[in-house]
Amino acid sequence: MDTENYFEQEERLIWSNNNEKVEEQLESCLELQFNFGQELAELRAELEITKQKEDRLLEEVQREIDTAIGPGGAEKFLKSFDQSIARVCSLNECMKSDAKQLNSSLHTVSTLADNISKKVAVLDQAKGRVVECLQLVNDLRDLRTCAEGVQKAMVEKDYDEAAQNIHRFLTLDSAVFRVGDVGAKEPGQSLKHSYEILRTAQTELKTIIEQKFDESLSAADEKSIQRYFKLFPMINDHSTGLRKFGSYLNKKIGQSGDEFYKLMQAGGTDDKRINVLYADTLTLLLEHIARLIETYQPIIDNFYGPDKLLDLIEIIEVEADKQSIRIISAFLMKRQLDEKIRVVDGYMRTAGKCADKIEPRDLDVLLAEITIMHTRTELYWRFLKRRLGEAHRPLSESGEDGPPLSPKAVADSVFMDELSEEELKAAAEKQKLLKKERNKKLDALLNRSELSMKMQEILGKYVLLEQYYMTESVKKGIEMEDVEEGALTTSLLDDVFFIVRKSIRRSITSSSVDCVCAMLNNGCTLLETDFFVHINKIIKHGKSVAEAGPESQRTAFLLALNNMAEAVKFLSTLKQGLKDEFERHLGAVSKNEKHKLDNSVAQLDDLGKKFSQSASIGIGKLVDSAFKPKLKSNADAYLNFNHEISDDEFAEFEVNDPFMANFIAQSDKLIAPFEKVLTEENYNELLGAIMAETGRRLEAVILQLYFNRNGALQLDRETRSLTEYFTNIAGWSIRSKAARLAQIVGLLNLDTLDEAVAYFHDSAAHQGQALTSADLKKFLKLRSDFSTEKINQIKV
Repeated sequence: MDTENYFEQEERLIWSNNNEKVEEQLESCLELQFNFGQELAELRAELEITKQKEDRLLEEVQREIDTAIGPGGAEKFLKSFDQSIARVCSLNECMKSDAKQLNSSLHTVSTLADNISKKVAVLDQAKGRVVECLQLVNDLRDLRTCAEGVQKAMVEKDYDEAAQNIHRFLTLDSAVFRVGDVGAKEPGQSLKHSYEILRTAQTELKTIIEQKFDESLSAADEKSIQRYFKLFPMINDHSTGLRKFGSYLNKKIGQSGDEFYKLMQAGGTDDKRINVLYADTLTLLLEHIARLIETYQPIIDNFYGPDKLLDLIEIIEVEADKQSIRIISAFLMKRQLDEKIRVVDGYMRTAGKCADKIEPRDLDVLLAEITIMHTRTELYWRFLKRRLGEAHRPLSESGEDGPPLSPKAVADSVFMDELSEEELKAAAEKQKLLKKERNKKLDALLNRSELSMKMQEILGKYVLLEQYYMTESVKKGIEMEDVEEGALTTSLLDDVFFIVRKSIRRSITSSSVDCVCAMLNNGCTLLETDFFVHINKIIKHGKSVAEAGPESQRTAFLLALNNMAEAVKFLSTLKQGLKDEFERHLGAVSKNEKHKLDNSVAQLDDLGKKFSQSASIGIGKLVDSAFKPKLKSNADAYLNFNHEISDDEFAEFEVNDPFMANFIAQSDKLIAPFEKVLTEENYNELLGAIMAETGRRLEAVILQLYFNRNGALQLDRETRSLTEYFTNIAGWSIRSKAARLAQIVGLLNLDTLDEAVAYFHDSAAHQGQALTSADLKKFLKLRSDFSTEKINQIKV
């Protein structure tokens, strides 16, 4: 179909449809008897313009089509399109042929790769068997060499050489012993004969080494003892060597323990350290055991394996516990610890009504000795943990009484990258189980030994005694409270915090995190109850300092107020000091224990907030009683002045202030005496409270007055003088206390209501919402030259 004819038909169809719609609209309009003549004329004009645009677009589309097809028309275009399709089909056939050829080549390569892989696997298997055969041949040769060598060494009584041959024999692969005696001509040359010689020699050598070791012990020949001790692992008898050597060390520990105990019973060697005699004796014993372990650890590591050190310590810890408990029992009896605990417990249970009582200072020496004993024990445990490597030492190559690992097994353990994924997973699981077992063993050794449990028991008693010492000392400090002449605080503050700090620091020297946390809790409880209640009772129930009464009551109130404020600083200092002590004495604790300490010391922050809040309440009481009535009467004097003043009056007031100069002088007269009797923190807080109260009083007075423009300017001048006075004596920060008053005065000093609304929004955005929309209208009505009706129409 010709393109031009097609568009002409479409045009006629659209035109006819449009005409029909227009006629229908006209008929409906005529039926309604409305006159739409003008509207119809406009619609026809628009329709004609649209038809002209449509014609132009059709002509442009036709020109573009003719240009694209070019001379020759559609036939030339179709011919070109058919040629392109033919080329695409030809390329598609070529691609299909190449893909089939590539598929065939890949299949051939895959088959060759499979064949090569199989042949390589066969070669690897053959290589492995050849290596095993060579190793087996070497082992067979070593077997005969060991048999000949051990016979010669036993005859010459060279037990070190004999043990070396036995050790080599025990490390041979078990496959050697399954090889038959094919081709053996002489009975003495058979593998069975060599095996029997070595097994017999192993049994005989074990008996001889045990005998020689016992003889060395009897003769106290240290050199021979170490020599034969090193031979036990060579014949795969680790447990016997460790057991006998452990018995030898236990004997040495017992002898030293007896010497230390006798010396302790005699009173020691230094009279100056008689108060810590038992702690020093326990220290000597534990240091002696640590030196023995340190001396013989290299032998254990080199000949038995690092993991065997735990087994040896487990053996000697029995004797160590025995000797330690003996010293601790003597300490408990001589220092009468249980009796003191009975008295203290009874006294605390009856809330001080029990007649029996111990003087706190009599416990000082005892508490110090307990902490020293626990510290020394803790150091000993840390030494053992460090030597045992926190149970992460590498395992020795041999198991308990089991055969040593073969060279092949050793190689497998070294070249872990050659193991399969399953083998690596199995090895990791085995190591995990061994590590768990070792940790369990170490936990039982260090935390469940008799020494550990006994020290935990004594530490529990220490906490009770320390709590009693701290509580009774604080009570005595409260009873003996005194104040030096000219001092702003009483002796109670220094005494109480010295006692609390001393007790907590003493618990830190015990190196027990649980003990430190317990004492921190007790200290905070004591400060929050006895100490705080004593000071707060004076603030809460003290008589007004403004009322007539004894001067001592006024002084007591102000001293209590200063004590409460200074206690906040003391708490901050105590917290920082304790953190430094933690770093010095408890730096090696675990994350969990550090978290415990942080939580415990955080109680001091909460306590500081409570003391600070109580001090603020006390300042409020002081303002209410000593300042509020006089501030009210001084501010009410402002009502006696006219505030709708002329220009001449405004200029005169600049020279001779009628109100504010006197108001400031009266306020300064009230404030000045407190500068010398309050601490700096309390004095600054008092000034802030007075400034806030002054602002409220002046606001109440301003609401009862009316101002013209000059009167508002005079008010601004007066409030600036007041703010400047407080800024000079208290600093710039006190201006925030007068923020609401400043906004009120600012509103009253604007020329128009629009400026007032703008100022209100700007103040709310930059200074905070000190005034509400109701306040805005309420204070603007104080301007006599502003229209009340317009003020009521303000929308914020």
